[in-house]
Amino acid sequence: MRTGLLFLLLVFGLSCFSAQAEIYRWVDAQGNVMYGDNPPKKEAAKPVALPLLTVADSFAPKQQAQQEETPKPGQDESEAYSDFKITSPTAEDAIRSNDGAVAVSLSLKPKLKAGDGIVLYLDSKQVAAGESLSFNLTEVERGEHSVFAVLNDAKGNIIQNTEPVKFSVLRHSVLNNP
Repeated sequence: MRTGLLFLLLVFGLSCFSAQAEIYRWVDAQGNVMYGDNPPKKEAAKPVALPLLTVADSFAPKQQAQQEETPKPGQDESEAYSDFKITSPTAEDAIRSNDGAVAVSLSLKPKLKAGDGIVLYLDSKQVAAGESLSFNLTEVERGEHSVFAVLNDAKGNIIQNTEPVKFSVLRHSVLNNP
């Protein structure tokens, strides 16, 4: 019995360690910049801070009648989008929502062109799509999440995407009830 308990504690303790390897940058003898998880001399290597990986399901555009729309008055069709970002939630926000409701707001300049659309991803899964700059997500589980948006043209080609924003959802737990 005691041996079994010690074995379980050992397995649980080892499972708590992260399997994530650290990536290092160093310069070899020929002057080439090298990257890897096992540098020849750890003293000469510097750890590399990697950006958050944004992997997402592929976007499936709505089937629409292929019709050429004319630009809206005062809108230059060749003007490139800028300032495409998530304004709410902000990075590292802690959102208290017992029903898991999260409002996501975006900013985009100039306004969305006819035929273009926005797809919203939560934890790399498509959760919403449309032409609005605000989305209301429901039943978001408690814990840390990452959200980003992708701007697509009418053919489904990616024009631009936002930087991912990490946030946490705090929900009341029935375990905390006395």
